[in-house]
Amino acid sequence: MNSTKTATLSLWVTLTCLVGFGMFVMKNQVQNLESQLAGINRNIQDDIKTIHILKAEWSHLNTPSRLRSLAMKHISLNPVKAEQIINYSALPFEYESGESGRRLLAQKNISNQAERNKRLKRLVKAQR
Repeated sequence: MNSTKTATLSLWVTLTCLVGFGMFVMKNQVQNLESQLAGINRNIQDDIKTIHILKAEWSHLNTPSRLRSLAMKHISLNPVKAEQIINYSALPFEYESGESGRRLLAQKNISNQAERNKRLKRLVKAQR
């Protein structure tokens, strides 16, 4: 009987030690995972702050007045005039076969377009 009690007692002591060691290992794993989670949350907060700063910088860089001044400084474009805008149907799309026919047609289309531009200029001047 004495050996049974000793075996039972040693079994319970061994199980208690194993459970204690398992709890110790699990506690360390949980602490490591919590520290990783805290680091990830810090990175997320840093990224959110960075995105907020980048959005503010983007809105500053895209202000129309700033873009207008930069365009005037670096690009030599003039404003579009009303006589430069034509309807799609006013574009010359007449085709003839042969090289000489194409040249004559191109000259005709150019002169027609020039005449239309003159009429548009007169119309714009009359409306002012």
